[in-house]
Amino acid sequence: MVMCQLQIFTGRVMFMFVLLGWYFVEPVSSQDGAGSIVGEVLDGMTGVPLVGAIVTLDDDEVGISTDENGHFFLEQQRTGAISVRVDHDGYITRVEPVSINKNTVSFVHFYMSSMDLLLDELKVVTQREREKEGPGLGDIRPTEAESSLTVMKLMAARIPSLTVLGGTYSAAGTPEIRIRGQGSMTVSNTPAIYLDGVRINSQVLMETFAGDVERIRVLKGPSAVSMYPDAVNGVILVDTKRR
Repeated sequence: MVMCQLQIFTGRVMFMFVLLGWYFVEPVSSQDGAGSIVGEVLDGMTGVPLVGAIVTLDDDEVGISTDENGHFFLEQQRTGAISVRVDHDGYITRVEPVSINKNTVSFVHFYMSSMDLLLDELKVVTQREREKEGPGLGDIRPTEAESSLTVMKLMAARIPSLTVLGGTYSAAGTPEIRIRGQGSMTVSNTPAIYLDGVRINSQVLMETFAGDVERIRVLKGPSAVSMYPDAVNGVILVDTKRR
C-alpha cells in the first residue's frame, strides 16, 4: 500500500513538472490558431497511472498511447470543442469534451472505471430486481426435447411446488392449479396466470405448447402482489417467443 501511494505521488509530481515544462519552455503550437492537449489516465479506484491506454480524438481511427506515467500529449490541434476518447483493456471507455483555445494548453484527467466493478454493480441490480419479483418457485426455459409438451404438463413435471387438481393434461378437461402453501381451504387459492402480460385461465395452458414458449416463472409473496394485485395466491407468468 505504501509503495502504491508513493508511486501515485511520484507520478503526480512528475506530471506537474512535465506540464510546467510544456507550458513555459516549449511554444504551445507553431501552427497559427492551434492548441494542445495534455492529460493523464488513472485508475478511478486506486489512482494508479494506466500505461498503454489508447487516446483518440473525435472519430479518428489512429490514436496515441499513454506513457509509463499514464500521460499523453497532443499538439497542433484545431481550436474549438473536441471529444477525447480513452480505451484500455479491462476498463470502461471514457469520452470527455475538451475545449481547445488558440495558443494554449488544455489539461484533462481521465479516471477510468474497472469493467469488473461494472459487472459487480450489474449483479447487485439484478439481485434487487429478483427480490422485487418476490420468492421464485420456478423458472423454466423449455428445452427442445420438451417442445411437444403442453405448458400445463411441463409445469406439472418441472415445478414441484405446483399441484394440478382434476381434469387431465389434455384439452378434454380443465384442471385447477394450486401453489403449495398458498391460499386457504375455504376460499379460492388458484394463482393468477398471465400469458405475454394478458390474464388467462388454466385452459389456455393446455392449448399452448412448450415449443412456443420462451420462459415460465412462478412467483409468490408481497412483492408479486405489488406488481400483480390479483396475485394473492401467487402468479404464473408465461412469455412466448413471439412476444
